[in-house]
Amino acid sequence: MTPVQQQELISPAQSEQFVLIAAGLLLLIGAAWGYRALGQKGLLAGLLGPLLWALWQGHKWITRYDPKTDYFGLDKVWVLLFEVAVFIMLGAALGFAWGRLMRRGKLTAEHPPKGHPRFTEDKGG
Repeated sequence: MTPVQQQELISPAQSEQFVLIAAGLLLLIGAAWGYRALGQKGLLAGLLGPLLWALWQGHKWITRYDPKTDYFGLDKVWVLLFEVAVFIMLGAALGFAWGRLMRRGKLTAEHPPKGHPRFTEDKGG
């Protein structure tokens, strides 16, 4: 019997294309949703797309295989711990920054952005 050669579920090129499409969609949808919900300050939500792409590039670099140096990042525990730490710190920093942005402008459900068409009230009676 000949051994069955295993192959990946998706190729590296396919995963790169998927992340690029997801980053583009996050850019557009995040900016559109942010603007619709919060006005100009909400456009910052569109930065999630480029952030996803940058994080993916960092993940690819740290988990790469280099045959010259025999480096393989996927078999190292410190790589996993480093990525967990990056995501925790990045999530905390983004949450803190978003909270400060919302509090500074007092943009909550009780205090919507002034002049935004979605939040103008009809004073007619």
